[in-house]
Amino acid sequence: MLVLVTIFLPIVLGLALPTLKLSSKVRNVYVVIASVIASALALYVAYASKFIAWTLLDINRVFSIGFKIDGLTKVFLLIIAVLWPIAVLYATEYMEHEENQDSFFRYYLIAFGIAIGLSFSRNVITMYLFYELLTFLTLPLIMHDLYDRKTLYAGKVYLIVSVLGASIALIGIIILTTQVSSVEFIYGGHIKEVAYKNNELLINIAYILCFIGFGVKAAILPFTYWLPTCGVAPTPVSALLHAVAVVKAGVFAIMRVTYYLFGNTLLVGSIAQKVTMAIAIITILYGSIMAVKEKHIKRRLAYSTASNLSYILFAVTLMTSSGFAAGMTHMVFHAIMKINLFFIAGAIMIYANKEYVGDMKGLAKKMPVEMFAFLIASLAMVGIPLTCGFISKYKLITAEIAVNNKEGYLGIVAIIISSILTLIYLFSIVITSYIPGADFNDKELKGIKSSGNVMKFVFILISIMIIYFGVNSSNLLHYIDTVAING
Repeated sequence: MLVLVTIFLPIVLGLALPTLKLSSKVRNVYVVIASVIASALALYVAYASKFIAWTLLDINRVFSIGFKIDGLTKVFLLIIAVLWPIAVLYATEYMEHEENQDSFFRYYLIAFGIAIGLSFSRNVITMYLFYELLTFLTLPLIMHDLYDRKTLYAGKVYLIVSVLGASIALIGIIILTTQVSSVEFIYGGHIKEVAYKNNELLINIAYILCFIGFGVKAAILPFTYWLPTCGVAPTPVSALLHAVAVVKAGVFAIMRVTYYLFGNTLLVGSIAQKVTMAIAIITILYGSIMAVKEKHIKRRLAYSTASNLSYILFAVTLMTSSGFAAGMTHMVFHAIMKINLFFIAGAIMIYANKEYVGDMKGLAKKMPVEMFAFLIASLAMVGIPLTCGFISKYKLITAEIAVNNKEGYLGIVAIIISSILTLIYLFSIVITSYIPGADFNDKELKGIKSSGNVMKFVFILISIMIIYFGVNSSNLLHYIDTVAING
């Protein structure tokens, strides 16, 4: 029962918020404390309690609602439980500039509960339920400004693409249920060798459909467009979309179906593996190229996210334990790097009133903390040593070398090209902010001010995390490697 309390606590606290009629300062304290308590409880259930598995509703062999804890649950929950309260703290300052704040924080807390439920899912039906709920509960956050045409358009795109993706995944799940006796998540999956040989084409089709369907949230081609389009949402929402919950939910779901439902060993060398690898490689390159071309800072970061998510997906489709470990590692570290980039972009848009890369000359003079934190996160995204980004890219490349085939080497080439493009599209921002050029006039910085203490604290905290895991990640990596081997 404690797992239900963990899931519903932030939901109930979010639903209650508008009825409490709190002042803005009291409300901010309320939402921060609520998110911290929910995170602490979720981490306790996952890491310290005796809870292992529980079925809430058992209809038949396929349809049941249940919750469990395994290694992947803990890894995904760690991202959510650590970064969500930090995002809430950031949002308390950011949303001072927005209207309908009670409504915003209500859905922000409710979506937290749904993401926790997704983490604890025992089977694909439960995961699918929370996956869809996450779509509908984040939609009001994307469409926060109902009077803005771009916001309304972004909400429509998000809803249509998400529902389409979920429908494609559902068809794959339905096909799978005709081939297996259970859809509970068990490491190694349910498909037996004899069943695979007798129904190889059907099972391959089912996996491709699940990959594409859940991959929609991970912004794979041809669905990448929705992610930069939704950049019009308030930045705390963008941070969740791009770093923590929504896109990572797509990655998490693909990890689940690959290693805990279909099973990875039988798919090695299959047409399903080749197709999904090709999708991931193309998305890596496309996202990076589009990021270089894009001039709007949040849209540029969005294309970068699409590219980096496919780093993870490519590692997953290697169908090896080292690929799984590399994918989980980059899932964790990308969340840390990218959330700070989006947070800083939001601060620039509010306090400097700048949205386009070409307008950011000399910003480091007025926003030194922000731009230094942006520099740290950019170094990590490129993969410079002593940052967490170097660790995850090292894991990715070594996993791809280990498979010793042309697909693996193509993946390495794609990551190297993408890293070079990352250097271009992020450091063009960094360099122009620090070295604006001889023709730059300081008068252009008039009216620009630095962000508040809350935001500065967040930027510094996450920057410390980026460096810390770059120099001291052995315990976390050991745990992730154990999960990749034992589930």
